[in-house]
Amino acid sequence: MDSDLYEEPDIASSYEALIEFLYLAPVGIIKFRPDGTIDMANPTAAQLLMPLATDGAMSDLYRLFEGLAPDLQAHVERFGHPAGQIFDQMQIAIPSSRTVLMLDINKINSTTLMAVVQNVTDLTEARREVVRRTDAQRLLASVFMRLNTPVVIIRADGFILLSNVAFQNLMGYDAKSIVGLNIDALLPDTSGMTEAARSQQSLDSKAYEIEIEALAKGGRRFRATMSSCILDDADSRHLRVVTLVPKPSTSGQTTPATQRGGSQVRMISLSALSAAVGADWPRIESRAMMLAEAIIKPLLGPLDILKVGKGSCFIVWFSDSNLDHQNRILTHAMQAVRTVFITEFGSRIAERVRTASLV
Repeated sequence: MDSDLYEEPDIASSYEALIEFLYLAPVGIIKFRPDGTIDMANPTAAQLLMPLATDGAMSDLYRLFEGLAPDLQAHVERFGHPAGQIFDQMQIAIPSSRTVLMLDINKINSTTLMAVVQNVTDLTEARREVVRRTDAQRLLASVFMRLNTPVVIIRADGFILLSNVAFQNLMGYDAKSIVGLNIDALLPDTSGMTEAARSQQSLDSKAYEIEIEALAKGGRRFRATMSSCILDDADSRHLRVVTLVPKPSTSGQTTPATQRGGSQVRMISLSALSAAVGADWPRIESRAMMLAEAIIKPLLGPLDILKVGKGSCFIVWFSDSNLDHQNRILTHAMQAVRTVFITEFGSRIAERVRTASLV
């Protein structure tokens, strides 16, 4: 390469240009740590956040939003991925100035988070005007908000767009603080069932039901039946309507509500068998899962779907919503899988598995 035609990039100039962009950007940009300590804030961010600093201190992001978004730190800490978006267009109203801020937070790595804050007061008013355009829209919104069934509308990526009063009361959040949260923060998916069901729904657009554990404000957990259907399956950016029906807190077996035309999502967990196998489980896990899948598939109906989930389990979409029928198949499947464990992995594992409880 001709050295006369090649110029080394001016790193110092590039850095100065980046800093100039950050400071001239029309939106607030904040770099902060997991504990809330602000390392950098551009002038726009300082201008927008100044009304929140009642004591003049602007060194802690969580403290600034403490009175308006008290759960901000808890949701950031609950985000379990190494990087990604935590809040998307979360709206925060400042009563003293009648200002509405929109907050986005992204986790860059384990030590760095970035927040973008904007004044969307005018945009919020414009959206409200659109919502009020027709009497029909107002009536529909009124009916939605007054439904006794907890309902929430989410985007394909799981971020909440709209929820009714019943959902807000059930989860312990008001309308403003719940918008911008991700549904996975409220309905943690430890087994992978919800993620798998959502992926399958993107393929076939069919409604489904699933039993989940919900996490309300303050850490309160409860079991519920979640139903999900696609609001507009002609749009590539699917909107989902999700309903929650809390299950009675009794020891008796209850039957979840069944949505006509939907699928019932159930789980077959091998955790009891893997616990019985003990230290030998990592050695046989791959073959055990393969054999178990081969045993379970023939027991299902032609329209049922079987997929491997997280943590040594299988997820089943039953086309038949008859709960007794599903339970019979699941019981038969576990018995058949235990037989495979007894016959395929030697006498030591056979003895452990033979006496293991499948409950």
